[in-house]
Amino acid sequence: MGNRFLVLWASSLRQSWPAYLVILLLFTLGIAAGALGVQRLQADQAQELSIYLDQFMMQAGVIEVDTVKALQDVLYSDLVVILAIYLLGLTVIGIPVILGIIFTRGFVLGYTVSFLASEKGIQGIALVCAAVLPQNLIFIPALLLAGVASLSFAVLLARRFNNSKFIVWPSFVGYSGLTVVVLACTAAAGLVEVYFTPFLVKLAANYIF
Repeated sequence: MGNRFLVLWASSLRQSWPAYLVILLLFTLGIAAGALGVQRLQADQAQELSIYLDQFMMQAGVIEVDTVKALQDVLYSDLVVILAIYLLGLTVIGIPVILGIIFTRGFVLGYTVSFLASEKGIQGIALVCAAVLPQNLIFIPALLLAGVASLSFAVLLARRFNNSKFIVWPSFVGYSGLTVVVLACTAAAGLVEVYFTPFLVKLAANYIF
């Protein structure tokens, strides 16, 4: 099963490498823009955010999370993003929005990691490993894969405008099947964020304070 997946992924990479390149480049640019945004923070803004973070971390060790509500919120927000990317991939005009979503996600990640690392040093890095890294190890690859698939299918539709005999149904079935896999990975990331990440955050809070 694993070998078959690797073969399919290698075939996809050969056929859709421009889409992989575009998505990875935009995501990287988003991360860089987020890190740059932290550097442009005014001193009073950075101090205010740092105080808010300290207050949160002091309470993190004793906060009880409503896991059901938290899981609903996390799954709703993340699954909506993936479904939006999927639907946008069914339209040629959705391409700029797809790219915008990928860039924005990179920006948010870059901003968060850069702020924690620059303001809190080693403690901030520990917090990144506890609060940001676990779920994103699953969600970010799923998001990028969804972006690549969506962009590739939208380009395929654009090619069909110039050739009405171009068959897209097999690609649509593959695109939809891949989206189901991405949604499953997104749900797994949500479970990690709700049931595993809070435990790590409490450990990080005890380390920091």
